[in-house]
Amino acid sequence: MKRNRFFYLGMLIFGQLALAQKQPMTLMECVTMALEKNITIKQSELRYQDAEINKSDAKGNFLPSVNAQANHSWNIGLNQDITRGTLENQTTQFTSMGASVNMNIFNGFRNFNQLHRANLSLLASQYQLEDMKDDVQLMVANAYLQILFNIEILAVQKAQLEISQQDAERTQQMIEAGTMVKYDLLEIEATIAAQEQSVILAENNLRLSKINLAQMLLITDYENFDVVTMDIDAPMGQILFQKP
Repeated sequence: MKRNRFFYLGMLIFGQLALAQKQPMTLMECVTMALEKNITIKQSELRYQDAEINKSDAKGNFLPSVNAQANHSWNIGLNQDITRGTLENQTTQFTSMGASVNMNIFNGFRNFNQLHRANLSLLASQYQLEDMKDDVQLMVANAYLQILFNIEILAVQKAQLEISQQDAERTQQMIEAGTMVKYDLLEIEATIAAQEQSVILAENNLRLSKINLAQMLLITDYENFDVVTMDIDAPMGQILFQKP
């Protein structure tokens, strides 16, 4: 009985995972995933964090350095009692403490120059990170829109093929009725063959465009990856926040 329960539980979890993998993604979801997973962005974020640390170190050069020390010693042994003139076992203790504060008054503007360079480095790292994020968002948006264009192209090619197939059926009926000749049907069949190749090409282009976007998102399950279809003439803001 327990084995059956585990089996059904496993099937339920597997089904939910499969459903989640097949869930179409919006453009906003694709952009968010790309920003989270992109390796180049992660490297830029690390460089920005290093620049922040360098700036903190440069600020620390203006702070005074404080040193403190303490010593305590014991001395056990024979010592001369000067009042009596005898040797006696005595225990003596010595304690010493000290503290010092050091601060650079002037070192040739070295600290100021170091802080200035740290500020410039931090600013450059920030701009580089923002530019990198903008580039990734633009690449993802272009790849996403390319999928939408390929979906439209495939739909048009299939519609044209369907019309030609209907023309072929009508032509065949008219040939059987004696109102048209076989040559007319051959022309339509040649058109159908060319359109079938166009449909195959459009399907391949659509698949490649999905693989291209999936690779940007570091998704390996290309077959189950899909996007939410929408009106490509809609404003970009509306496309970004489109819900599946």
